[in-house]
Amino acid sequence: MRMSVPAYLSLGLATIFVLITYAVHPDPGFLRTALPMLLVLAVIPLLLNEMNRRQAASVDMSDFKYYKIKDLSKLDTGAPVRLRGTVESTSLKWLNRPHFQINDGSGVVGVFMFAAPREKIMLGDCVEAAGSLRAFGLSKERKLWGVRMDKVNYKYD
Repeated sequence: MRMSVPAYLSLGLATIFVLITYAVHPDPGFLRTALPMLLVLAVIPLLLNEMNRRQAASVDMSDFKYYKIKDLSKLDTGAPVRLRGTVESTSLKWLNRPHFQINDGSGVVGVFMFAAPREKIMLGDCVEAAGSLRAFGLSKERKLWGVRMDKVNYKYD
């Protein structure tokens, strides 16, 4: 389990404020109030991340129909989709909501994950992703809003 960078920054900033305030006015009553609040700032993001990962792990991939990336343009927005391919790039891992570019040999599509996969996904890994097709941005580019991604042992067809 880990927190996102903004959660770490919030916790660090709040801790600094508590330490400065206590240094200026050393009141044990303040610490009895502030320390549980700092604990909550640490625990809530960890719990939410774990709940998201458990929900993603409970998704049955067989409920999603397998498609080639070239065929996604024929589908309606919101269609449940399962893809297999090779990871070409990653971004936004620091938010625990990573974005992957996946190539299956017929095309490339972006996959925005709802929660970071349990496995560490690296460039060149073969993966299977499931989620719903969405239109993003002003260009309405179609991407997959992923709910689950797993490493697989085979290359795309």
